[in-house]
Amino acid sequence: MQWRFDRRETIQIAKAWIDLLLQRLAVKIKTPVLEVHIPIEIRRSLVLLAISVLAVGCEPKDVRPGFWLGGEDVSSRVEDWQFTDQIDEVFIQTRSWYGIPHSTTIWCAHVADELYIGSYGEDKKLWEINVLRDNRARIRISGKIYDVTVTKLDDATQRHVVGMAYQRKYDMAQIFGEEIPRWSFYRVEQDANEKPST
Repeated sequence: MQWRFDRRETIQIAKAWIDLLLQRLAVKIKTPVLEVHIPIEIRRSLVLLAISVLAVGCEPKDVRPGFWLGGEDVSSRVEDWQFTDQIDEVFIQTRSWYGIPHSTTIWCAHVADELYIGSYGEDKKLWEINVLRDNRARIRISGKIYDVTVTKLDDATQRHVVGMAYQRKYDMAQIFGEEIPRWSFYRVEQDANEKPST
């Protein structure tokens, strides 16, 4: 089953949540002189406008997360991810439980023509929680969007090999000092229905 992110579907979900919230709150503006009732259509439009402004203006940057990723959708399958060696950060967009995408920047490394991403520390990042619940995601690399599945590496040997690739790509001692944190690594695989590039 192929997953494609659909902004219209997300907006419909957001509208339903907004309607429910606004109906529960029964928003009214009260002043000492008059009471103004704002119709549901106007309230919904204002909230959707605010969400749209946030969505357009909030792509991830450094440690600040964002929502939808923009870029060119890639329909051809990548056979070798070695080109990512020259790229420090990539973007990942995951599916949140509440229907609005969560995106952030992450590091990556390739090993044996496969792409891996990682996260450090004891606490799970939001993108990790999202992919453990629903492993469908989107990765943006150099302006191109790839539909992928993300799977956590449980095998100690695989984790060690990917960890060594991270060590070669990023100078961990310079970044973290002598106390390099524990990492979790994830394999990134393009959706099975993507066609190999020729």
